[in-house]
Amino acid sequence: MKMKICSMILALAMLFSLAACGDSSDKDTTASASGSSQTTTSAGSITSVQRESINVGIEADLTDFNPWTYTGVGANAAIWGLYQPLLHLEDGVYYPGVMKSYEFSDDGLVISCEIFDYIYDWEGNHITADDILFCWEKALEAFPENKDRASEFIKTGEYTFDMMLNRQLYIGELNDITSMRIVSQAAFENSEDDMHTTPVGTGPYKLTQRTSGYSFTYEKVENWWQTDESMIHSRDMSNVNTINWFVITESVQRTIALEQGTIDICASISADDLEKFDDKNGYRLNSVPDNLSMNLFSNCDDSSPMSDLNLRLAVCYAISNQAILDSVYSGKGTVLYEASPSWAVGYNDAWEKEDNYYQYDQAKAEEYLAQSDYAGEKLTIICTTDEASVNSAQMVQNFLLQIGIQTEIASYESSVFTQYIKQADMWDIMMYSRPTSVYYINAVYSNLSETRHDWGGTIGFAYDDELQELIQLCYYEETSTAENLELLHEHLIASCYGMGIVNKSLYSVVPDWISDVTLSYRKTIIPGGCTYTEAQ
Repeated sequence: MKMKICSMILALAMLFSLAACGDSSDKDTTASASGSSQTTTSAGSITSVQRESINVGIEADLTDFNPWTYTGVGANAAIWGLYQPLLHLEDGVYYPGVMKSYEFSDDGLVISCEIFDYIYDWEGNHITADDILFCWEKALEAFPENKDRASEFIKTGEYTFDMMLNRQLYIGELNDITSMRIVSQAAFENSEDDMHTTPVGTGPYKLTQRTSGYSFTYEKVENWWQTDESMIHSRDMSNVNTINWFVITESVQRTIALEQGTIDICASISADDLEKFDDKNGYRLNSVPDNLSMNLFSNCDDSSPMSDLNLRLAVCYAISNQAILDSVYSGKGTVLYEASPSWAVGYNDAWEKEDNYYQYDQAKAEEYLAQSDYAGEKLTIICTTDEASVNSAQMVQNFLLQIGIQTEIASYESSVFTQYIKQADMWDIMMYSRPTSVYYINAVYSNLSETRHDWGGTIGFAYDDELQELIQLCYYEETSTAENLELLHEHLIASCYGMGIVNKSLYSVVPDWISDVTLSYRKTIIPGGCTYTEAQ
């Protein structure tokens, strides 16, 4: 099994030579007299420019700049631009960060890697393979689970190294290894606090000012190391010279700051205030699908009435996903037709046209209920205490009442909820927001693999050898084919262990002079990667 990133990079060179995050097939790139990048569509309708500054409102401070241990809302929003990973993963494709190429051995147990030979951090430290090995050891301290994937990194040259794997990687696991942030060993060891407040990275921006709890500023790195524009992913762009981050903890204050022009961008505006900025006052709403989706899971343990397949089918046919989307989420999102949302890699759009319980049908629900062993027991619906989960559970309760199924709702704080779902005698139906990272199989694995959860079971106690074989088959890169994914999908539909309900949308407020928005894999805005149409 071999894969090189080099040929892929060349094929997509035009895409990443632009200062935009969208499709670049109809664009031409030139340089202005001042040296700023300008990109004009073939229709001549949009010209992107280098912007001088932008003010971004975030709801929490970035209190930890350490390249491997940063946590929290502030870090998720603003760590981007300071550091770079080995590779960027987007829509199932890997793009270069500091790594130029990689190749798997035939047995899939060694990855031979090469980094660019001209990488320097902001302080002028030259990055070599020794620095990569140092970062791997530091990252393992923060993410010890990677020891299960790779035993060690071995230096093979000044800019080359081998990743020695313990086993063949599951699909997407390469990202778990290569998403680690890269720094110079010398710079890290010279830091008095392990870069918790003094970051020095290879990214296109550097931290130049910080007032704890109030604001911090990034400045574009002059003479940044990556001079080959064809190798720059949009997440590593620097299309604005200065990024001012303002910490505004209250939603109402973030709204006021937008209205007064104190900030230009904000991703954390209350749903009640979003309408104020929907194509009004020079702003627009930018919508992206959430990583989390609302799902329904059935308790398949023999102690629960939901272990009856006919009852599970009755429950699922009785529920209108569209009604839940419209009522609970005000239509802001998409209904699901499988365990994952439609944007996941490996998802098949044809699934949305199938005749199964994802198409609401009360008559069929009543037919399956009649064929079940349900004897009027009151089923327990368990959920967390957040508003969307409770409201979704209430709608499910109403739908089931219409076909004669009695239920009660038990809502718990997250810490209690995650303990109770492991106890088969605590619930019959579960409403649970679950993540999908990149791949369809990730959603299935995280919910239904017997190796995923610490109690040795699946969510819903669905013990199914054929299902486990199909999950394993689809979880390896080489065997995660369209044919095998289809077999898995068919098995899931036939077994009806649960169903996806809604993938909600996330909204941020952006000014009209941003034509394209670049996002991190956590769906946060990366200001340096956005496309600007006004310089000031």
